[in-house]
Amino acid sequence: MDFADIGKELTDGKNLGGLGQKVYFGLWTDVATWPVEPAAPLDMETAGELTGDITMASTKRMFELYTTEDAAKLDLNSIGEEAGKGWEMVLNVFAPGLAKKILGFINATQNEDLVLIAPDNNGQFYLMGCELRSAKFSGSDGSGTGSTTEDRRGVAMSFTFHANGLYTYTGAIPLTPAV
Repeated sequence: MDFADIGKELTDGKNLGGLGQKVYFGLWTDVATWPVEPAAPLDMETAGELTGDITMASTKRMFELYTTEDAAKLDLNSIGEEAGKGWEMVLNVFAPGLAKKILGFINATQNEDLVLIAPDNNGQFYLMGCELRSAKFSGSDGSGTGSTTEDRRGVAMSFTFHANGLYTYTGAIPLTPAV
């Protein structure tokens, strides 16, 4: 790999924290093809980006999940021992209200293998899931009615994915059913 100097690396000086108000989800078993990790990258930028699109099986698609503004984040945690390092991606979102649809989503996905795409506030996308491993629902700390009228009422959700490396995803988000 050709190493290079690393400067401030902000696009047009932008570096807004947090995620957008939509994340995308689908069932891991519904994925037909996955983007690929870089193979023998020539430079550091290529080493940080997946190549290709995620595509879904016939009649399948991904879906939007709304999250309250400033209530979603993606943590990137180093995991593993010496010579066995990897990454844990933890996506936290908050869906306001306790509507039947969001409760049904939790009931349907709490033990499922998932794929998620999380866009940050700077236009970068992060894919949680790959050909070998799925993302998992991992908890719902902070869900409920709250105890006072000022409390947040809704469902907090955490999803976890373990990966060999950290990559941005620049492919399409399949929001219409595949044919």
